[in-house]
Amino acid sequence: MDNSVFLVGGKVLTLFLIVFAGIIARKMNILDWASTKKLSAFLLNVTQPLMIITSFQIDFDAEKLKQGVSIFILSAAIHIFLAAAAFLLYKPVKNLEQRKIFEMATIFTNCAFLGYPVLKVVFGDELGIFYGAFYSMFFNIFIWTYGIILLSRGKNKNGEKVKLPISKIFINAGMISSFIGIIIFAFRIKIPPILFDSAKLIGDMTFPLSMVIIGSLISTVNLKRMFLSVKNYYYLIIKLIVMPLFIGGVCWLLKLPTLLIYMGALMPGMPSAANVAIFAETYECDAESGATDVGLSTLFSIVSVPFVIFVLSSVLRM
Repeated sequence: MDNSVFLVGGKVLTLFLIVFAGIIARKMNILDWASTKKLSAFLLNVTQPLMIITSFQIDFDAEKLKQGVSIFILSAAIHIFLAAAAFLLYKPVKNLEQRKIFEMATIFTNCAFLGYPVLKVVFGDELGIFYGAFYSMFFNIFIWTYGIILLSRGKNKNGEKVKLPISKIFINAGMISSFIGIIIFAFRIKIPPILFDSAKLIGDMTFPLSMVIIGSLISTVNLKRMFLSVKNYYYLIIKLIVMPLFIGGVCWLLKLPTLLIYMGALMPGMPSAANVAIFAETYECDAESGATDVGLSTLFSIVSVPFVIFVLSSVLRM
């Protein structure tokens, strides 16, 4: 586990470097606001759903299913706890738009785009993806329900009430692909190789595409606002240090299996999900704050994620 500290640091650094492609593309006018929004829609409705579906194409095993169900339950408990904690912790932030983004950025982590590579380093290729898929299952359900409800609270940046039909909350690409993935795994359905390879290639685009989109959004952010705002550092401390160590500590005190202790600390400690900025852009909320939170948490996670792994390893060896 000690080597994983350095391997994870490299994975996080790689993730952040991809963001610069988006920044450069926006600065050179290769991307603009309209094209960034279209890429966001493509990611949410095409590449990400295919990534979710293909992640469930693994051999069925009863013990794996039991572990997966445990991780799903843990993920549900963590997301609900984070929603309640974020609501209370960001009460001091007076700006409603910014407060909504802080809450969303704390609740929803980069559990797939960065979480999968980190879990592969810690648990191995097959098990890492498998565990991540079950954790991400509730993430997808929660972000397409509570996440949208959260962004709909109050008004958007234009002072308009965000109105979303109930059908869009429960019938969308993220929810549908999650259920398809569960059916594929539970009933041992094998996707034909040609279809699987094509779907996986498209799904694999999610990781770099999401970072390019974030880079495009970050390029419009005021650097002074990003690095000199005290509120941003308050958010970073809560997001990257307090929450993962607190949740991991609770799992340890409850004497949960080592697997769940690691999942309980690592996944909440991932930087904020790219979807935070993408959803904010899509639903006309404060996309600048969303991009700022994602960019800052990704940058500082280069240090925080290995630190959390180091603390976990030290405690579990005691």
